[in-house]
Amino acid sequence: MRRLFGALAAIGLLALAGAAPAGPDTPEKLRAEAFEAAQWAIASDAADALARVSARFAQGDDALGRLAEEREALIVRRDRLERVLERFYAADDPAGFEARTLARTDWEAATARLQAVDAEIEARFPAYSELTSPRALTIAETQALLRPDEGLLLVLVNPEATYVWGVSRDRVAWARSESLDEAAVAEAVARLRASLTTTAARGPEVDPTLFAGRPTPVFERSQSYRLYAELVRPVEGVFEGKTTLITVVTGALTSLPMAVLSTEAPTGPDAGPDALTSTSWLVDRYALASLPSVSSLRSLRCYLVADPAQRSAGCPDMPGTHARQAPAGPSLRLAAFGAPLLTGAPVEEVRGAPRADDVMGDGQLADVGKLKALPYLRGSRVELETLKARYPDSVVRIGAEATEHAVRSLDAEALSRARFVVFSTHGLTAGSTAAEPGLVMTPPDAATEDDDGYLSASEAAQLKLDAEFVVLSACNTAASDGRPGGEGLSGLARAFFYAGARSVMVSHWEVSDAATTALITATFADLDDHAATDPGVRARALQAGMRAVRAERRWAHPAYWAAFTLVGEPG
Repeated sequence: MRRLFGALAAIGLLALAGAAPAGPDTPEKLRAEAFEAAQWAIASDAADALARVSARFAQGDDALGRLAEEREALIVRRDRLERVLERFYAADDPAGFEARTLARTDWEAATARLQAVDAEIEARFPAYSELTSPRALTIAETQALLRPDEGLLLVLVNPEATYVWGVSRDRVAWARSESLDEAAVAEAVARLRASLTTTAARGPEVDPTLFAGRPTPVFERSQSYRLYAELVRPVEGVFEGKTTLITVVTGALTSLPMAVLSTEAPTGPDAGPDALTSTSWLVDRYALASLPSVSSLRSLRCYLVADPAQRSAGCPDMPGTHARQAPAGPSLRLAAFGAPLLTGAPVEEVRGAPRADDVMGDGQLADVGKLKALPYLRGSRVELETLKARYPDSVVRIGAEATEHAVRSLDAEALSRARFVVFSTHGLTAGSTAAEPGLVMTPPDAATEDDDGYLSASEAAQLKLDAEFVVLSACNTAASDGRPGGEGLSGLARAFFYAGARSVMVSHWEVSDAATTALITATFADLDDHAATDPGVRARALQAGMRAVRAERRWAHPAYWAAFTLVGEPG
């Protein structure tokens, strides 16, 4: 809380500085201080996940690795037990009271052990403790970590105004938008999302992105352009000549892909037949990637690097540490799972489904009957078969083979060696009770702890990955609950960062099955056309995938092509 007040105070001084005369508190100095202070105000769960997993790899000590893994398992167990306690909190029957007492005892034991592990780590591995509580980066440190072709956009949404910083290796600028305060940003985002998500016209459970039998919702280009004009254009001179833009945003902006910002004032009616095909988008100008925090840049480029020679020149010296170890055994190009065997008719052709609450059984396991009743995804099978043909020596599990047991046990070793990891299936958002967000796999005949057909976020977090690129080709995988203004990039994205991914492709709304198949296929085709060491290779591949979808006139609406965001290292 002290950091947050400090951030707001520094930003307030910056707003008042204007053209103040040079002195101890020059506008430049205040701008630099506010850049750091703003970072304390926007720390997120996903940034914490990146810091913790990078710290474990960077320390490079087997004893620490065991402690860190135990610590993360204890955190998962503690959080799960807290949800169990919440479920039985109001129980007044003997069975409920007994369940609550047992859960409370287990929670106390897990918490006590977690405190003991933390104390041991603090005493034996102080460098790890430092890394797991990362500080804000200065402008100079940020510039040193950026590549020549990159710019970084930091947007802090506050109740009274929105503050923006643009940073490249050799330039920096800042701006303040009073008209786009927190309420105005939330309203603009809500109006744009209304034509992109399930909130449009058909209720919360059915995705409108195919618009079957209904008029296509109008996308308000004026709102899209307003966000660009006030949040990007004032600092865009810093990005001149750059091809990749890394964004760190807050508030309602976390639920809106920056790709949908239009860079030219709209002409003609938004409902016109050529309105969207002629629109210039921010993703046309830059390959886009997002980070949960500025300090995540250091995590990704200093500690989550297998080859020390590939560390950024801007990385700090860390005596006694080394880069993470690559997994033993030959590398694998791809591990992919999806197109689960489901019996529901594919009526709507979308990768959307109920909230996780609606598929859970009486206990902690999913109801396999409810999972089986979800719609079958034809496009997922086509998508995975195309990837299997592209990478014939990879592990691709489709249909009956795409089980939770395969992911967590049978193919766990292969997953740990895979460069690319893809899940193509239904994604369920977190519910209002204890249900976690997760991915639907082929349900078993009967649910067990090992396999109930639902790979939850906490189960995904326990995977061991060495993946450059994890693609969650499903719906609503960008946030814990999919709601604008919620904690951005938590839930599944955070889980896969815990597991060791360095970039994750996630979606902000329910997606069209056919359009997503085209997008994923084109994205991987572009990856294959470029070297893995090319600057921004993964962000540019997603940019190419979006262009491929937009090339079909029927998919010009951004609901089809803009749902996915690349989070993490752009490549």
